[in-house]
Amino acid sequence: MEGLAEHRMPATAHSAPSTASTQEPTTPTHLPSPPATTPSSTTRKRKPQIRFSAEMGTVLLQEVLAHNPFEAGRGSKTAAWAQIVDAVGFGVDAVVLVAGFKSKIAASEKASGVEERKAENPAEKESKERDNERADGMRDEAMKGMKKRKTKGDILPALIEHVRERDEFNREIAIRTVANEENRLALERERLELEKKERAAFIQLFGSLTTKLLVPQ
Repeated sequence: MEGLAEHRMPATAHSAPSTASTQEPTTPTHLPSPPATTPSSTTRKRKPQIRFSAEMGTVLLQEVLAHNPFEAGRGSKTAAWAQIVDAVGFGVDAVVLVAGFKSKIAASEKASGVEERKAENPAEKESKERDNERADGMRDEAMKGMKKRKTKGDILPALIEHVRERDEFNREIAIRTVANEENRLALERERLELEKKERAAFIQLFGSLTTKLLVPQ
């Protein structure tokens, strides 16, 4: 038996290198495999959610009262809201609020026809300029005609005709001026009404926000 064991051992030692050379190294079974990654899990980041507290709502209201964006002139409202966002430091909801207000105001202006009237203003200005040019031309033509006439009898009828045309033209300009003023007042009333609705919506929004914060969940 001992002789048989001694005879077999060289065969076993000789076959071991053959096994090691043909088998590929494997990962140890006790090590966990790395988690699978997808493009969506590595490239997309979820935006942080901000939960308003009573203190945060108070700070936001104070900044709104301090900057008063509702009284800002045309083209300055966005800058006023941006100052509020920078001051409070948690302006995610404030930015959404501004976008909502701008969308609501644009929809209200479109529904009420304010945009169409604003677009008409350049046309009215151009019409007024044409009227002024026409008046200047009429005056120049009248003066030229008066200079060409030599006798007093010819000058007087021309002067009377010139005065009549001038009065008629001035009357037409006065009528247009009144109409333009009425349009301007109508636009001003609509603007004030929109600002009033904007304030009411803002107060209602923060009232509901404060109620949610103060009521225990």
